[in-house]
Amino acid sequence: MSSISAAPVVLATDGTPSTEGALGFAVAEAVQRGAALMIVHVNVVNGPPPMLGAIPAVGPVPTLRPPAPTESLVHARHVLERTERKARALAPDLSISTLLLNGGRVHAITDVSSDAQLVVMGRETRHGLQRVLTGATTAGVASQARCPVVAVPADWQPRPSTGAPTVVVGIRREADAWPLMTAAYSWASARGASISVVHAWELPDPVIDEMEARSRGDEWQAVGDRMLDDALADWQDQHADVPVVRQVVHGHPASVLVAAARTADLLVVRRAHEHRPIDHLGATVRALLLASPTPVEVVPALHVAEPVQQLVLEQSGAIQK
Repeated sequence: MSSISAAPVVLATDGTPSTEGALGFAVAEAVQRGAALMIVHVNVVNGPPPMLGAIPAVGPVPTLRPPAPTESLVHARHVLERTERKARALAPDLSISTLLLNGGRVHAITDVSSDAQLVVMGRETRHGLQRVLTGATTAGVASQARCPVVAVPADWQPRPSTGAPTVVVGIRREADAWPLMTAAYSWASARGASISVVHAWELPDPVIDEMEARSRGDEWQAVGDRMLDDALADWQDQHADVPVVRQVVHGHPASVLVAAARTADLLVVRRAHEHRPIDHLGATVRALLLASPTPVEVVPALHVAEPVQQLVLEQSGAIQK
């Protein structure tokens, strides 16, 4: 593209192999969107910064020198330099900048997201007690960021040129359609991709769920079909050039979406809750961030995607708050 979008694509990296896929994905997205790439690394700081020393009350004022770089700061700079070199090797003409931040990872990256069009991160790799003690950075940012956040598996590679790309959209209810389909149509239209919309249904009680699936499965299927008809009608009328297929599947939502994403290029989901102090993501999205075989884009409810060339996005209905 000839012009550079004002809002950059942000790559948040810790320099470990788990973010290698995110690096490639972020570069590809920045090139596709005509955006600059900003590489961000957070140097985690615990406690107050070191003191330079007390100034005596009398006598000459000593010359104050900044403290020597700490080992963690040296490492942080090395991470940024190495990641920038890799990004430039992938896209020599791409506008790239780096940003070193100090503090907590989730808070620092969330702040940067307010001026970004997309934040790209590696998929969370810590499990069990380690996640409890250190926190889940990817999930934390995805639950609070002001723009979409994409979690990318470490082994992600660009799709071969053969075959049309596909984006999978998980829709839980009709109110989800506006932010999700805005993101999906923007991505698909720019790449000549198709969209696969998936709605999964499952009752909380496993015994009742099994009984309902056997005795009234067709009725539940019809309910899901009608919901998708209502949710997608305006979108398909406006963008008839983008192929859309729909599926209503009985099963656990996370398992259904993981299966659907195996042959897709992107999985788009929405935070389960907005304007709540905790658990913005919901159990399904948290599970997908850990298990999806393809990049997962988590869309804030009120996000409006950056327009792409030859694509007009119009609101299909009032957003329910």
